[in-house]
Amino acid sequence: MCSVSWWIDEAGYQVFFNRDEQKTRAPALPPQTFTQQGVDVLMPVDPVGKGSWISLNEYGLSLCLLNNYQGIAPQGELISRGQLLKRLSSEVSTSQVERHFALLTLEQFAPFTLLAFELGNAKVREFKWDGKNVQISDAVSPHFSSAVALDKVSHYRRSVYEEETTKTAEGLLVFHAQHHPEQSHLSVCMHREDAETVSFTRIQVSKDNMKMSYVPGSPCSHLTPESLAARTYLLVKPVSLVGVPF
Repeated sequence: MCSVSWWIDEAGYQVFFNRDEQKTRAPALPPQTFTQQGVDVLMPVDPVGKGSWISLNEYGLSLCLLNNYQGIAPQGELISRGQLLKRLSSEVSTSQVERHFALLTLEQFAPFTLLAFELGNAKVREFKWDGKNVQISDAVSPHFSSAVALDKVSHYRRSVYEEETTKTAEGLLVFHAQHHPEQSHLSVCMHREDAETVSFTRIQVSKDNMKMSYVPGSPCSHLTPESLAARTYLLVKPVSLVGVPF
């Protein structure tokens, strides 16, 4: 259960991500920098699956993972989908993500949607696995997932996006904090008896700046300029991409 949107302009891109989870699930650990295949990667960590749902690496590549609850899970023991994102997080371009993705044994994972962003590319690549088939295409903002009434949830949140949201980075911050008390289970900042939006993550990537802001708790009550500023983590870009295969 998640909501993700993005903003792309000539300077770079920004990603906005609400993570919705069961209230019984252990809280995630804040973003940490890992070295994956020699590449520095920034990501929060899910202590249950030991992976993540969102990442940013030193080459300006970001990944987002949404569960596909409407797919059919393969039989047998499955690997956490967060490990899939972690495995792909060190790739330096969306084209390399696509090459690596083609080599995966997807039957090891429950259904998901993976989004890939890179600096200098206005196209966002979407990799969708429904448990039987793969679909790869260019994605359109926003994206939603839900284990309960996906069509109704998507229709409501998309209507808020289309009718009430200013299509700017600032407007998307407001969008991700949207909470209607009479529609708590449908709101972008979702609240149900069993689950709720547990965190907000913002990725900002430009030629001279790469950072991830992570605010735990419900965005409707915790997402403020002060909380974003206090919980921002930086990545340093490599000096040159010479020699890196694309």
